Amino acid sequence: MPERGNVAGMAGGDTLTDADARYLEQIWDDCEECLGPDTELLALAREPADDGVRLVVRYRLGKHDRESAARGESMLVAHSVLRARILFDRLRFGMSDLIDRD
Repeated sequence: MPERGNVAGMAGGDTLTDADARYLEQIWDDCEECLGPDTELLALAREPADDGVRLVVRYRLGKHDRESAARGESMLVAHSVLRARILFDRLRFGMSDLIDRD
């Protein structure tokens, strides 16, 4: 299994439960799968949000570092929204890189 990068818990010093930490590891694996080949996952963070939880994933696609984020009332909901966001962003950023070729 590839080595995981930076998986962070809540900002502000809150600690993760063991279950939340394990779930973040599963989210990491899922994000890697959603991003596909030739993409390096750099970091995953869970942050507090007014309406629940915000998940932020940073990754390298081509020569650029990118970020996708999603909010949800729970980590499960945020994860579901993040999956869709990653797929959308992967297509959008990939197309931008193809067109802009700098």
